[in-house]
Amino acid sequence: MEAGGMEAGAGAERRVVAVSNAAFEDDPPPYSPPDPKSAQLLFPVPFHPQPHPHPPPFVPQPLPYTASVGPPGTGPPTAAQQPPKDYVVESVLVTVFCCLLTGLAALLYSHETRAALSRGDVAQAQAASKKAQSLVLLSLVLGLFVSFSWVVYVLVALYW
Repeated sequence: MEAGGMEAGAGAERRVVAVSNAAFEDDPPPYSPPDPKSAQLLFPVPFHPQPHPHPPPFVPQPLPYTASVGPPGTGPPTAAQQPPKDYVVESVLVTVFCCLLTGLAALLYSHETRAALSRGDVAQAQAASKKAQSLVLLSLVLGLFVSFSWVVYVLVALYW
């Protein structure tokens, strides 16, 4: 048996039943604002805003004058106030072309400089930057020394 009460067959008809809601067939009623006398039913408790327990954070406003960093009479930030250099490019170059061991150590310290700057530790970043600079220079000197020594050895071996 099918849902319509008829048996399934070649000549069976299917019925489609539409359901409608008689309340929504006509136009909606015109808008009428709520009665002001019934406001206490809508809002039973009077609303009194309470001060926020945590005031909003201070947002600095633009100043009407030019501000300088440091005591009066000082100019723009000096080299001591600039973030230290990380020597990443130099470390990679001396690692590839000069000395692998000290170049890798310089690359490590240059990464440490960037990490310290990202967390705001300027003192640690300066110390790591100095070490990276020293290792870059050491790698450069070692690479030049080895290259020069190799050229001298080849020349001596060929012409001696």
